[in-house]
Amino acid sequence: MVMTSNLSAVADFFIRTSDGNLLGRVISVLLALILFGVVFMLRRRIVSLILRGAKKLAAKAPHADEVIDSFTKPLIALVVSLAAYGAVQTVFWGFETASPKFLQQLLRTAVIVTLTWGLLKASGPAVSAARGEKGVLSETLVVFLSRIIQVVILVLAAVMVMDVFEYDITGIITGLGIVGLAFSLAAQDTASNFIGGVVIVADKPFAVGDWIQTSTLEGVVEDISLRSTRIRTFKDALVVVSNSSLAADEIINWSRMNKRRVEMTLGFTYQTSRETLGKVVEGIRELLKADE
Repeated sequence: MVMTSNLSAVADFFIRTSDGNLLGRVISVLLALILFGVVFMLRRRIVSLILRGAKKLAAKAPHADEVIDSFTKPLIALVVSLAAYGAVQTVFWGFETASPKFLQQLLRTAVIVTLTWGLLKASGPAVSAARGEKGVLSETLVVFLSRIIQVVILVLAAVMVMDVFEYDITGIITGLGIVGLAFSLAAQDTASNFIGGVVIVADKPFAVGDWIQTSTLEGVVEDISLRSTRIRTFKDALVVVSNSSLAADEIINWSRMNKRRVEMTLGFTYQTSRETLGKVVEGIRELLKADE
């Protein structure tokens, strides 16, 4: 139905413009080309001015420059799209006919796509900014949150584009809900590992590089993903442990010891005198004081 109405609008345009003032049409086409050409040549300068103003407004925000710079290429594409739309509208104005509806749909789609592109690029720096200078959020949590945000942005953008072209998204959402239910039933282990990964990331019992010990293994954590954790044992073997089993196990994090107690046994014969024992104790005390 939408495609038919768009084709009808194009056909109506050619029918209406078959007669009329040829000079006015030529002038409108030239104006459209000039408008598009000028904006296209100045596109980088226009975007630079916009970003410069945005940076001044957010000068005190952490990582503001990185977030704003993420929109450079998407804004350039958006400016070119707006210039193209303005040029086409100028042509239709010169031909004294209304532009078809699908041009507005294309413009709205271009705006959604370019903004989505910018938000996807800015999600990483934005989460890093939320992390703060003191590292309130771990690096693993930053990556995890940025991926979740990117998925949400893509889903919302897809729904908005379908709404622009007047597709019935109710049935699609219902179908996705049924598919999601079937998928969750068929992938319970994967879901439990995902939840275990969320627990590990949120609770932070260990981080990459920590020396940990569980009921079955001991080693150094090399990687933490959403499904599993990789641990390098002291025999140099790489063990991949599911997050669900790791989250349910007792974990000893040896890397977070504030102090380490060392026990040593010194043997003496029964003939050792009290004076000798005193000298030994005093010698050990001096060694401890001398070594930080």
